[in-house]
Amino acid sequence: MHTTVTEKHIYGKKVRTNNQNTDVILGLWEEFLRLDLKGDVYAVYSNYTSDFTEDYDLHIGTEEAFTNESSVTIPTGDYYVIEVDSTVPNAVYNAWLEIWNSDLQRAYKTDFEFYAKDGGVKIFLSIE
Repeated sequence: MHTTVTEKHIYGKKVRTNNQNTDVILGLWEEFLRLDLKGDVYAVYSNYTSDFTEDYDLHIGTEEAFTNESSVTIPTGDYYVIEVDSTVPNAVYNAWLEIWNSDLQRAYKTDFEFYAKDGGVKIFLSIE
């Protein structure tokens, strides 16, 4: 499914990492979750070196600003959206495995996971 997203400013925690550094990614999630923030959560992937096999910036946050945060902008644009069944264990990771093995023409600009406060999860991919 394709959709247009309007610009969003996300405030939270950031690391520079890659998909081989799962400990760094999990550590960032743990650090963010300790903040006990309310509302929708975004995991934003940007500043890709090249593609999913190389380094990128990962920001995890919300649209609400708080102290000592890092920020990132999700630009307005057309995105390919994948709905994730959040009731299935490892569903987000499995969705990414399918994305990495697909023939989607990804732009590797800004991608993000959207975790709605109602439990819904969607992955938004910047596409060519």
